[in-house]
Amino acid sequence: MAGTIHVAPRRLVGDIRLQDQRGLYRIGFLLTGLLIWWIGATFIAPTVIPSVEETLSRVGDLVTGGELYGQLWATTQRVLAGFACAYVAGLTLGVAMGRSKRVEAFFEMFIVIGTSQPGLFVAMILLVALGLSTGTAIFTLAYLATPIITISIWQGAKNLDTGLNEVADVFGYSRASRVRHVILPQLIGPGLAGLRQGLGITWKYVVMIEMIGLNDGVGYQVTRAFQLFNLTDVVAWTLCFLAFVLLLEYGVIRSAERRLFRWRDKPTGRVRSVSDPTQAKEPNHV
Repeated sequence: MAGTIHVAPRRLVGDIRLQDQRGLYRIGFLLTGLLIWWIGATFIAPTVIPSVEETLSRVGDLVTGGELYGQLWATTQRVLAGFACAYVAGLTLGVAMGRSKRVEAFFEMFIVIGTSQPGLFVAMILLVALGLSTGTAIFTLAYLATPIITISIWQGAKNLDTGLNEVADVFGYSRASRVRHVILPQLIGPGLAGLRQGLGITWKYVVMIEMIGLNDGVGYQVTRAFQLFNLTDVVAWTLCFLAFVLLLEYGVIRSAERRLFRWRDKPTGRVRSVSDPTQAKEPNHV
């Protein structure tokens, strides 16, 4: 058809180019960190900071051995169980607070306290009161992560489109159908934000809990190496832990996010070129 072309918006083209370059920026960040580490271990504090070569060699030993995977699995089990409980609680509480002023007023102080309290203090109190066990660790993680997740869901639920809710009333949606077809689709963005924030806080706290009260997991191994004044092992275990977390972030969470928001990256379709005024179609007059 004359005068009709396929056009991709400039913003979309820029986003695609930036997406192609993100990998290079991430590699550049890792190389910069490696360079700073090498400078510190070679020139600034060679007697304190373990060398890059020695530490990476120890990382290779952990990866090829069997000890790393057992300890990572113990830590991951606690994270998944604690986060699952926290996410269900945060989703339920956040939606309720966003849709009800009374529920919001009742739980608002819990959110303020939960996001401000020192996690170390809470973990120590609960571990002493409930016992040094995996169950206590899971409960502690769920308690500490719930307020963080609730905030994202709460804010998303407060900004729901009221027009869609009115349409659901017109068509006689049940409460379950309203939640499934009206509320939850609008909470995908806040839900992903809460997922990322909740997982981040859970990964940090699980290591802390293992360091102060458990006898397995990555946190326990770091504490054990520190007590033996083996800083090389401390850094090696830390690097393995961070690599695992990054693998989950970029291999699982980012992939799920791209699938859920794939519709945003699609071109808008055919648009008429207005560069040639002669191609413009005259309006029909009735």
